[in-house]
Amino acid sequence: MKIELGGKVNQSIQGLRGVAALAVLLVHVHFMAAKAGFTQLNEGAWIHHAAGFGVMLFFCISGYLIVGTLTRSGDVRAFALKRIIRIYPVFLLLHFVMFGLGPSMNYEWMGTLRGDPLAWAGHFISNFLFLPGLFDLPIAQKNAWSLSYEASFYIIAAVLYIGWRGWGSARGKVLVLLGVGGTLALLEAEPKVIFIAVGSLVWWLEGKRRLDVPLSGLLGVLGCLIGFKFYIHEHYILSALAVLPFFACIAAQNGWPAAVLRVRPVVWLGKVSYSLYLVHPFVLDPLRRICLKFGHQTSPGAKLMIFVGVGITSAIIAAGLSFELIEVRLTRWLFSRPKVD
Repeated sequence: MKIELGGKVNQSIQGLRGVAALAVLLVHVHFMAAKAGFTQLNEGAWIHHAAGFGVMLFFCISGYLIVGTLTRSGDVRAFALKRIIRIYPVFLLLHFVMFGLGPSMNYEWMGTLRGDPLAWAGHFISNFLFLPGLFDLPIAQKNAWSLSYEASFYIIAAVLYIGWRGWGSARGKVLVLLGVGGTLALLEAEPKVIFIAVGSLVWWLEGKRRLDVPLSGLLGVLGCLIGFKFYIHEHYILSALAVLPFFACIAAQNGWPAAVLRVRPVVWLGKVSYSLYLVHPFVLDPLRRICLKFGHQTSPGAKLMIFVGVGITSAIIAAGLSFELIEVRLTRWLFSRPKVD
């Protein structure tokens, strides 16, 4: 989906999506390489939290984007359809792959589903509805945990919007109360979703023309670094507050960090970021297995270079193909829409 500011694509936020997805990819490359014995595990707290912090930036973007989209369109049904079209094509294809091959390959918990069609169907449906993450249920696509909270936010945002539009009626007040209750329940289940509020607040400030941040470049970078430090120590509210000036600068496209994020390759990564986020484990895991079969004649260092170089390159290529073939062409064919952003 395009991220717009004043009718134009916000290239800085698009680039931020690319950086966030790349951070998740690089961290997973390290952990998978360490698990395979190609390198030693980095025990630094920063690398254990870098991927999660990247997801928090995705949450900021969602808060900014979704509230703005709902307010501009005013059509909740169209909004829901666009969200389904955006999320499900890539996810569903990988979902079928997981539940088609996972049990037979004895992939983690999925091996227990062999010979138990009822359990297979139950987990198939629960993962299809993004219930793992919200509830204590096994998850097939591990990265999809964040989609559980994204989908919940979409529903809560739609309920709040309908209630706000109809505030003069009893139905409107009930919906607002339900939306607030859902928000509190979501925060109780996962405090990290507070980062969605950062994006929503930035959208509101933008509408009030209060988005100007002095010393935007320096303040933005410091805010991001301090926010990451708080995030490592699980101080999520303080982390979100620190990230606020950084995301405000990016949304306003002010300062040199926003300029860096507008570099064409970074913007392209943002364009394919959703596919990169979901697809890369399906590229890295088979490659890791192949590298493990090289035997003792290949040193761990050589295996590491092959895994990192081929893995990152292949994941990015696969994301580009997934975006073009699934997010664009397949979606266009299925839903007869002229263009899917």
